[in-house]
Amino acid sequence: MTNHSRTTPRRRAVITLLIGLVFAIVAGIAGADVLDNLKTGGFDDPQSDSVAAADVLADRFPGSDPKLVLVVDVSDGLDSAAGREALDDIVGAVDDVDGASVTGSYADSEQLRSDTDRGVVLVALAGDEDTVQRATTALRGTITEEVTSATVRFGGIAGINDDLNAQVKTDIIVAETIAIPITLVLLFFAFRGVVAALLPVGVAGVTILGSLGLLNVVAQLTSVSLFAVNLVTALGLGLAIDYCLLFLTRYRDERSGGATDEEALRIARRTTGRTIVFSGVVVAAALATLMLFDQYFLRSFAIAGLVIVGCSVVGAVVLLPAALTLLGRRIDWGRLRSRRPAGAEGRFWYRVGDHAYRRPWLAVPVIALLIAMAAPFAHAEFGVPDERVLPADAESRVVADIMRSDFDVAEADAVSVVTEDWAGTDRELEEYATELSSIAGVEAVTTSLGSFVDGRLVAPADARTEQHFRDGSALWLQVATDVVPYSPEGSELVRDVRAVDPGAGSTVLVGGLAAQMIDIGDSISARLPFAAAAIALMTLIILFLFTGSVLLPIKALVLNVVGLVGILGVIVFLFQDGNLSDVLGFTPSPIAISIPILLFCIAFGLSMDYEVFLLARIQERFRATGDLAEAVRSGLGASGPIITAAAAILAVSFFAMATSGVSIIKMLGIGTGIAILIDAILIRGVLVPVFMRVAGRYNWWAPRWLAAIHRRIGITEG
Repeated sequence: MTNHSRTTPRRRAVITLLIGLVFAIVAGIAGADVLDNLKTGGFDDPQSDSVAAADVLADRFPGSDPKLVLVVDVSDGLDSAAGREALDDIVGAVDDVDGASVTGSYADSEQLRSDTDRGVVLVALAGDEDTVQRATTALRGTITEEVTSATVRFGGIAGINDDLNAQVKTDIIVAETIAIPITLVLLFFAFRGVVAALLPVGVAGVTILGSLGLLNVVAQLTSVSLFAVNLVTALGLGLAIDYCLLFLTRYRDERSGGATDEEALRIARRTTGRTIVFSGVVVAAALATLMLFDQYFLRSFAIAGLVIVGCSVVGAVVLLPAALTLLGRRIDWGRLRSRRPAGAEGRFWYRVGDHAYRRPWLAVPVIALLIAMAAPFAHAEFGVPDERVLPADAESRVVADIMRSDFDVAEADAVSVVTEDWAGTDRELEEYATELSSIAGVEAVTTSLGSFVDGRLVAPADARTEQHFRDGSALWLQVATDVVPYSPEGSELVRDVRAVDPGAGSTVLVGGLAAQMIDIGDSISARLPFAAAAIALMTLIILFLFTGSVLLPIKALVLNVVGLVGILGVIVFLFQDGNLSDVLGFTPSPIAISIPILLFCIAFGLSMDYEVFLLARIQERFRATGDLAEAVRSGLGASGPIITAAAAILAVSFFAMATSGVSIIKMLGIGTGIAILIDAILIRGVLVPVFMRVAGRYNWWAPRWLAAIHRRIGITEG
């Protein structure tokens, strides 16, 4: 072999790593301001009635739903010189911001006073989420600096979003500060070496930087949720390390078996490298189904997931082999000698597989446990995230609590009926309002004609009320109710309101919290069957191409669904029912309706990840020996330690999200972390061996025509 031929692989490795370094630097620069370009909304269907109603209200009746609520405390009293000065300073600051206007204050409305020293100023903010966010940030800075005669707290939807933005930035730093050191320790014990432990973390760093940079590019083109960053950091760290762990383990196993460095690297690329690519396709396919939903909150996680998976796979099968080429034997630098006999972990999982294979009845208590875990999901209640997702001392949440306790906020729960082009007469409007006020659960209907209660006009409108609820041909009817918006009663009331014909050829839009909840639920329900069918079909096809079996993909699908339904029950038990709420630090509330979908898709993809790892080793042993029992035992013995270490690392990444001050992020992290551990231990360790024992020789069965297809286009690890 010539000197040139020996150095060519090293040169390629150097070039590859330089390209990776340049990519990481460019992506780091591109993603530096990613948090400033992401949004906190995205839970609504943009085509829904309630969103259209909100748009009309914001355009034609800006005072109907002020986005910014300022609670002002003046120790000398609202009517004192200090109170007047504070209001003047606030109005001046608002007037200096484009699209901002004061729509009500304690100076002109007794309803905006709770006592002599506490009042409210309502501020309308025009524009999209980005514009409102920038205006809120500007106002917070100006008012905090200039208003010295009073204490001003920021609330309303704009204040909540501003607090969420700040909280997520803090949470990411805290979570990674916890996850990275623990991950390093786990890697050190997994490899018993310093260099081998640091390499996966380096690849994970490139993955996270690359994903954030690419996500920021996407954010310039479409709306992306701020919460997707949490997935980038958690999944980017965990998945990249998992793939590197799998590759490094195979590489070192081959070297331990007598292969040279070059041979070990070539075998690891041909076998495990292919499995990693295949696993990445499975995870990406599960996350891609989120693109089928209309809510950009869900689509954002699909985009982030696809970017993360792509960067993780490239890092593990391109950058890591290049680093190993340069390091050679130095990969073992700092390696500790273990007192445990070689393969001790493998023998443990070999015994676990043997125990489960010879005792199929062990599946019964495992399935019973999963069913018991799923039971709370039967009484799940769903809602839309509000200020309760924030810590109790968050400023916007404090404002919300003050508004509930000190002021009349019934309007916030009202149903809004609005039209831009009322074609009827005042008499027809009166008939319509009369019928609406007769609906069960409706306390009053306020219109430009006055207030209607129980089917009759009880208070004719004055000039101010008429102007407040009419803008030319545009009308707004405020339907006050005595029901909780996010409840079955609230949903039924909205359906009753929508069922009333306004007559006169007019078209109305119905909005408000209860209408929003119905529209989100209807939108998700309409798309859910397609998403479920897509994820099932992709799983069946991809695993068939990998195994050549019809039964194994069905088994994987069923077992994963059983496990994940159990996790959804745990989420209800904790976050809705409030168990351990004091320990975990959150306020119990209805489950955000998008979260179960999101949790299911993420956890499903990761569980299929481990399915591919395990089946690859079982299939490899079965083809070598033809003995199913030995293949299951040896396959679990070979993959069990890797899956356990990978699951522990990935679970740490997600459990670190439990430190978040935002409850929906806490929910996602805890739910996914538990799902990962249950899948790796109970499903892979018990249910898979039992199923393969029961299925026997049918595990790899397929009809002849499908077997022929697999022979032509199937993909295996070897």
